[in-house]
Amino acid sequence: MKKKWTAAICLFVLLALRGFPASASMPQTLRAVRVEKGPKFDGYLDDKVWEQAIPFTDFKMVEPNPDSEPTEKTEIRIIYDRDNFYLGIHCLDRTPSKISAQTMAHDAFDDEGSGDDLIRVLLDPFLDKRNAYIFFVNPRGSRSEGLAYGEHFSLNWDGIWDARSRILQDGWSVEIKIPFKTISFNPSLVYWGLNVERYIPRKLEAIRLSGTKRDSFFYNAMEAAPLEGIAGIKQGQGMTFRPYGKASTSNNFEPGSEAGQKLDGGFDIYKNFTPNLVGAFSYNTDFAETEVDERRINLTRFPLFFPEKRTFFLEGSEIFNFGASSGYDSSFIPFFSRRIGLYEGDQIPVLFGTKVYGKLGNTNLGFLDVQTRKFSELGLPSDNFFAGRVYQNIWAQSKVGLIFTNGDPAGGRNQLLGLDFTYSTARFQGNKNFLVGLWGVYNWKKGKTGKPYGFGLRVDYPNDLWDASLTYNYFGDTLNPGLGFLPRDNVQTLSSGIAYQPRPENGWIGKWIRQFFFEFNPQFYWDLQGRLETYRIFTAPFNVLTEKGEHIEFNIIPNRDVLPYDFEVAEGVVIPKGPYNFTNYRFEYSTPSFHPLAAEVSWRFGPFYSGTYNNAELGFSYKYKGYVSLALSTNLVRGRLPQGNFNENAYQLKADFFLSPNLGLMNYIQYDDVSKNLGVNIRLRWQISPGNEIYLVYNKSWERRWDPVNRYIPVGEYGAVKIQLSIRP
Repeated sequence: MKKKWTAAICLFVLLALRGFPASASMPQTLRAVRVEKGPKFDGYLDDKVWEQAIPFTDFKMVEPNPDSEPTEKTEIRIIYDRDNFYLGIHCLDRTPSKISAQTMAHDAFDDEGSGDDLIRVLLDPFLDKRNAYIFFVNPRGSRSEGLAYGEHFSLNWDGIWDARSRILQDGWSVEIKIPFKTISFNPSLVYWGLNVERYIPRKLEAIRLSGTKRDSFFYNAMEAAPLEGIAGIKQGQGMTFRPYGKASTSNNFEPGSEAGQKLDGGFDIYKNFTPNLVGAFSYNTDFAETEVDERRINLTRFPLFFPEKRTFFLEGSEIFNFGASSGYDSSFIPFFSRRIGLYEGDQIPVLFGTKVYGKLGNTNLGFLDVQTRKFSELGLPSDNFFAGRVYQNIWAQSKVGLIFTNGDPAGGRNQLLGLDFTYSTARFQGNKNFLVGLWGVYNWKKGKTGKPYGFGLRVDYPNDLWDASLTYNYFGDTLNPGLGFLPRDNVQTLSSGIAYQPRPENGWIGKWIRQFFFEFNPQFYWDLQGRLETYRIFTAPFNVLTEKGEHIEFNIIPNRDVLPYDFEVAEGVVIPKGPYNFTNYRFEYSTPSFHPLAAEVSWRFGPFYSGTYNNAELGFSYKYKGYVSLALSTNLVRGRLPQGNFNENAYQLKADFFLSPNLGLMNYIQYDDVSKNLGVNIRLRWQISPGNEIYLVYNKSWERRWDPVNRYIPVGEYGAVKIQLSIRP
């Protein structure tokens, strides 16, 4: 093992030394113009104040032909007044009838933009070239906001800002207003970092202000252009007071129980100690407006990962990303906020929470302390939980840091300390992305012996033509991150991946296919004595993105799993312990996402442990100009094993209706025949103004029983009206 680590460290040093270029070309500088008063905020760019701005039109294509002239012209203007930063963007389009604008929902955009024409804005007002704010707007005025870091981004941050869009006879336009009270910035900077990207889905075309190479990530602040001219601005008092009031009613339908009504309230206070460091205190924290989790069928013997959705825990959460995963690797997360206030599917009342997050120079820090109330139903006492994270920026894009957690939802004392180092560069061998990460953790818990520690190494080369990675992790037999997520301990893992992703440009293949993705991703799990427990070799001999936007993929996946104990894969179907070798297959197809009517199909089939199975996931959606969005999805599993047959199904229906991006009714209906539970989640969101919102929430669940009179018996009901305000002096 020592020889392996020595070789890995030598390789890291060699590659790191090669990763520093002599210099990098500076993108064109933009200039913001100060005005006395901002424009009339309506989505049109005909206000006289926009004429004072300096128009910029020198955008370049990233997809499909990097650094070439776009097929459609884009113009951007930048102004600011005492309180707000404004962007005015005119997206010219010679066929405006083909503009895709199918949603008005908040936070509806993933990396593909959900099939809509889209403007993405990256803003780096502290100029650390590692982290930045991102803002998304489509032609209907639908908005998303979040934080960017390198290759990745998240929508965890919810800032107070606004945007208006208009579809015009020659394209579409958007006005974006970002209050200086909303963002952190360094007031002494000569310039900020700015990048803007326009996406035209029907052409699969991306147009960008800066960083126009295929290996340049839009979410990497290193690629941003300099924005000059911003000076003499203030954050005001840097304080936001967010009180809420709530009236609710609930009924669990148990014999002898009564419906309860409750008037409740609480507040959050946010204070900017410096322009880059925020403190927050939340009293009687409430999550009534949070969407319920998706129902999923689990055919493994390990717990599934569900993302955090609660706003208080999401804000500043990117600082707690550990190691080289940027929060996207769910094999081990030292701090996972869903472990606080949630236990075995029940919500634990949160009395208060306090946190500090942000930057002090080149030091990034986040501290979170939460006190929960006593929860008699599960016999849980009032408890306190703490998590702290500090890391230092070094070199151009790298960092070194530590993390500490204290607490355990199951009770008792449990502490974890971790150290990590990440070397990252977007200038490897001139213009390639490269990353190396090392991490280690140690866990203290009373009564635990054995190996309460873990460590790992990751090497990543995420680029357009070749995307390769290698990861080794070691998880001790008594490693128990009380506030973390570790689905599988007592193992050491080795996973690698290599993808060759060519883009044919000539002949009939080039006219049909935009890009191939040939993938080979083996994963191995050994116990701590070196005995193989599991391997999974994922291959994609055929995986293409067509010029029309279709995705077609076929996979061959050899598996070996040595079950250490009898495994109940479904109710009453128990697979005996022992070794199993089987190869399954998968076919996937999806239609272009910008079509109003779209479909996705995924079918896994073939041998499965001692028998066979079919696992089909089907999804259909219909959208009408952002006003209506209907989506039906289902997961159908059919297993045929010597130990017994099983059928498991999960169904989801989303029916969303919007009058505007600020007023929408969202309906989520789910049923699965594993829990035999039918659930309805209805939420009405009305944003009266940015930061001031009214929610109406209704949840109800039924259990399917073999009752001769009523097949579905109500088991729980909850309704609430919540008013959330934001007051910023």
